[in-house]
Amino acid sequence: MSYISTVLLVVAFSSNPADAIDKRIVNGTTAADGQYPYQASLRSNNRHVCGGSILNNRWVLTSAVCLTEGYQLVVVVGTNTLNAGGDTYLVATYNLHPLYKIADRRYNAGLINTTTPIIYSSKVKPVVLTTLLPIDGAVAVVTGWGYRDDYGQLSRNDLIALNTTVISQTACQSQLKRNVSSTHICTFWSQTGPCIYDDGTPITICGMQFGIVSVRNCGINPDLHTKISSVYSWIVSMI
Repeated sequence: MSYISTVLLVVAFSSNPADAIDKRIVNGTTAADGQYPYQASLRSNNRHVCGGSILNNRWVLTSAVCLTEGYQLVVVVGTNTLNAGGDTYLVATYNLHPLYKIADRRYNAGLINTTTPIIYSSKVKPVVLTTLLPIDGAVAVVTGWGYRDDYGQLSRNDLIALNTTVISQTACQSQLKRNVSSTHICTFWSQTGPCIYDDGTPITICGMQFGIVSVRNCGINPDLHTKISSVYSWIVSMI
């Protein structure tokens, strides 16, 4: 763990766009096969409803809101497409962060325990979590299958990766015109961002997850992400 922390001190505070996706692609770009092996699709009745990230061979991290909608979920990993491939795992149990507040999405984190171990491969690997936070202006990557916009355009079939920029709490509150919980980190990139069905998906720098998509605004306003640092001790205690 000490080695990982040392590496993160170098990369997690970088604002180098070369670490992310081409910013000229307004709505993101199609991910290469196996490029994000930690990505999970949470599905209900064969329909993608939320994202998640593989923590180890029995646990998947997502948002609490994804686990309070009454969905009968399964976890699908190892594929970039919604209509083919991948391995499906049934849900044994799930847990919400005990301090989760639905009103402002504070501590919006949830854990899913699969009934059988997740089998690793070149396309299925655990994510690296970090409790360190990127500096304002750092370019991060969000991956998911969410809507193309907030007007109900259908979810993409292919996994999409897009750039977004970390912004300060002050700037975030000013644009949203409301207070933002200290458990959230804000990002914004005009006309691009996570949208409907991207709840719970990871936000990363160099493949290291520092947040969970919590409140997504489809590129219109800043997005809020649950800080891994705010829920890390709970995650460790559960898994």
